[in-house]
Amino acid sequence: MTDQDATDKGLGRALLNVDRGSSPGGPDPRQVAGAVLDRDRRTIRLLAGAAILFWTLTAAGLIGLCPFYVMMVAPRLRAYHAGRASLVDDWDDWAMVGEWAAYWLLGCTIALLLAAFSTVLLVLVSRRATLRQIKASLAEISEQLRRGGAIVEKG
Repeated sequence: MTDQDATDKGLGRALLNVDRGSSPGGPDPRQVAGAVLDRDRRTIRLLAGAAILFWTLTAAGLIGLCPFYVMMVAPRLRAYHAGRASLVDDWDDWAMVGEWAAYWLLGCTIALLLAAFSTVLLVLVSRRATLRQIKASLAEISEQLRRGGAIVEKG
């Protein structure tokens, strides 16, 4: 059982205790629910920050390929076309440019995969957090209705 499962079960028990009234020896169910919801908010903020960071890195990396091409590749191609340079003399330079481009694209691909993964996690975690918030709200409403029913019965 993971910590997440244990927390979910703890939240479930706490929400059930809200309906029944808090037990004298245990923690207040509202505090447990509040702590879990606060943890969810922090997790969502962290995942949102990671997703933004990785999407930004991906975009910056892909945009950064344009100046790389304009500054490194295009001038050499123009020089070959004009006859000012010889391909025989530039094999080492082309190998280096190809290696840089391959590493750059690998970095962009890794950033893209991390961006996609963090986005999927963000959606899943935010969905679960929303369900927890709904459960906590329903438990609170249930308690208020029960209290209101007790007041009407007394009156």
